[in-house]
Amino acid sequence: MATFVALIARMAELVDARDSNSRSFGVWVRFPLRVQESGALFCYIRCMNRALFLLWSFFLVSEALAQPVFDTPTVPELGYASDLVAGEYFAPTEASEAPQNWDFSGTPGSSVGLLEVVPAGSSPFSKSFDGAEWSTVNGDQLGFLSLAEDNMQVFGNANAANGVALPFSDPLVQWTYPLELGTSSSDDFGASITLFGQPYSLMGESSFEVDAWGSLVMPDGAEIQEVLRGVYTQFYTETYDGDTANWYLNQVVYFAPDSLLPLFYHEILDVTDLEGNVLLEVTDVAWLANGVTSIPTEEAPSAQAPFPNPVKSGDEVTWPMAQGQRWRAMALDGKVLDEGVSMGSFDRISTSGWSKGLVLLMSLGSDGQPCASCPVHRVVVH
Repeated sequence: MATFVALIARMAELVDARDSNSRSFGVWVRFPLRVQESGALFCYIRCMNRALFLLWSFFLVSEALAQPVFDTPTVPELGYASDLVAGEYFAPTEASEAPQNWDFSGTPGSSVGLLEVVPAGSSPFSKSFDGAEWSTVNGDQLGFLSLAEDNMQVFGNANAANGVALPFSDPLVQWTYPLELGTSSSDDFGASITLFGQPYSLMGESSFEVDAWGSLVMPDGAEIQEVLRGVYTQFYTETYDGDTANWYLNQVVYFAPDSLLPLFYHEILDVTDLEGNVLLEVTDVAWLANGVTSIPTEEAPSAQAPFPNPVKSGDEVTWPMAQGQRWRAMALDGKVLDEGVSMGSFDRISTSGWSKGLVLLMSLGSDGQPCASCPVHRVVVH
């Protein structure tokens, strides 16, 4: 403030000097003495106006560049749905305290499913997730969430195809509110159940930090003036019937005001076995499109669940897919069991020669490679 006052005083001196010898187009003109005598009042008025203008400009700039703070979002009473679109990965910008302008307009991508957010009480699995307020639905994969206590909490997951619920021993806190630059959190999570007569366990940890802020232009050209960006990392070990896989997920995500879930993602997913051998490497960008308050529509065929699940080894799995959709079946040890291109409608995939345990049925991107946002269905072979 002292510097600002000194600046105003210096401006007064300069304006007084200028007004006592008025300047016009770079030429000094000497005014008569009577005009000079009125210069003090003239200078005072002009300096006050100049100072007020400078002060007003200062507050305008401060307001325009103020870092946003997002409170706990409000979700529509009946929930919402959005298309989930994925495209080729590109790296995010570096973290910064200065505002950034992220222009993702025109980013190419293809729809990989429909993401719905519905009241948790409407799900047949709700009794397994006491305290959950909302359920996310992406194909046969369900997640159960709550915004209680200003935390984004995940209570666990369920699979609608095989009727399996996997509640966490304690809710996982993904991030906390209010969100602002520097907000950070970390938590661990785990679950242990008997799955079709065999022990299944999942143990992991996560971390989150808001590392940047600014404005965002979505791939469809929609502009969002206030955006916070966060880095979410998650690691967990999944074990079933003697097979073990380590899942590493890194997401750089963008939040808009009052959004329950991020609107845009940079994603890197790696899956390894216990020895560190890479089973799966996936990168993509993904975003929610076509309005986040739209009425749920028919699911994309590739997002629908394969059935039956579980399936007896040697029988066929039927998987509804769109014509031309590429797919792959992979065991947890990384072995590719089968892959192909859908002929449309219902594809029948033989499980002949598949060992008992978990098999991942994956939709592939347009380049024939897995993408982090493409549906992955866990099929139990017994």
